[in-house]
Amino acid sequence: MNRVEKTIYNLVKHNPRLKLAIRNQYQRILDLLPTPAAKTAYPITNREGYFFGFHDHTPFSADNKLLLANRYTIPLRMPLPGETLDVGFFHGDNFDTFQKAADTRAWTWHMGSKLQWRGKTKQLVFNDHLEGRNIARMIDVYSGAEKVLPDSIGSVSPDGKWAVGYSFFRVAQCMPGYGYHYDIGDKEAKSLAPEQNGIHIINLETGQSKLLFSIAEMAEKSPEASMKGAMHFFSHTVFSPDSNRFIFLHRWTKGDVEKRWSRMISADIKGENIYIFPTTDMVSHIGWKDAEHVLAYCRIMEHDDQYVVFKDQDPGSLEVIGQGVFTSDGHPSIDNTGDWMVTDTYPNRRRIQYLALYNLQNKTRYDICHLPMPKKFQSPSSYKHWSCDLHPRWDRTGRYLCFDATYTGQRALCTIDLGDSLANGQVKYLRKVTNP
Repeated sequence: MNRVEKTIYNLVKHNPRLKLAIRNQYQRILDLLPTPAAKTAYPITNREGYFFGFHDHTPFSADNKLLLANRYTIPLRMPLPGETLDVGFFHGDNFDTFQKAADTRAWTWHMGSKLQWRGKTKQLVFNDHLEGRNIARMIDVYSGAEKVLPDSIGSVSPDGKWAVGYSFFRVAQCMPGYGYHYDIGDKEAKSLAPEQNGIHIINLETGQSKLLFSIAEMAEKSPEASMKGAMHFFSHTVFSPDSNRFIFLHRWTKGDVEKRWSRMISADIKGENIYIFPTTDMVSHIGWKDAEHVLAYCRIMEHDDQYVVFKDQDPGSLEVIGQGVFTSDGHPSIDNTGDWMVTDTYPNRRRIQYLALYNLQNKTRYDICHLPMPKKFQSPSSYKHWSCDLHPRWDRTGRYLCFDATYTGQRALCTIDLGDSLANGQVKYLRKVTNP
């Protein structure tokens, strides 16, 4: 965002409907101009007809030889109950051959089916809907051996022992486009803060599931004024790299699904030692920097909306990342060296999405792709939410980036081979910006 756009955004950010109306009209006027061409500093490999989903888990196997993917078969609209998505993986030179492992009836355009690897194994885990229940399945990609898990998963622990999850049915009620619209007979569906619905943990060896804490319990911890009369829900669970803790978003909405508040919380695998991070009203996208630090795009009182690194369970420790060079929300993650962050932007006034690298040592942003998103991929409303964010994700070594894109006119799973350019300090870029 430029300075004028940022000023207008700050004036209307608490009124989501007005904010979207202004953005849409602004883009419609500029649509009269010729569509900008895609630009990239590195060659992009496109796999049209495939996508992965969210940014908070890597699709690369532990040995970096397999790349998880979803293959879609429906046109550009919201999936209907019962419509399936193929889940599987790419292998071979430059991940050029797709092998289907299963299909699923529980998926969204933004999240996929929460498809993930189980630790260092060749077992994949994903959500599905079976006989009136939202469940998860675990499949060995070589033997075909399968286990059905009793609840949906949001995050699988890096050691492969656990998965944590939440109600994707409730998410569908409160945040359409991120949950599953199946009638699962939830007796607390209309409850503002359910007592039997919350974060559950699944033992992946035994398949047993246990509720760690309820939404009602969390709504009572350090309550905020905006919570009065609001409907609460959980989303976006992510395990720490050492598998000992996880983060998640506690969210609440009131009167309109677009009017939403969020806070970020961490807990251990027993559901204890709960910590509420010092944010204000908004947390959007989260992930771990290392076993002690969490990266989030969020609002903090003294700095407004920024990328921030927090130390878990330490309210006095935080660091703003990229202040002055990042002026809008994105989907961040940090590589295994801890030196590089990758993130993206939402489509700007010309419907261009930026893919950017940020060096945390020299505090410099490098734009490596400017990619147009065709107008047809703009979501018409919160209930017709089929847009395609880039959602960039690292491989296990820092060599490859994987992201979803539509600049060819079709939704596609894309990869970029960075080679050794980051390690050698010779990153290629379209634009470079250093912190002022």
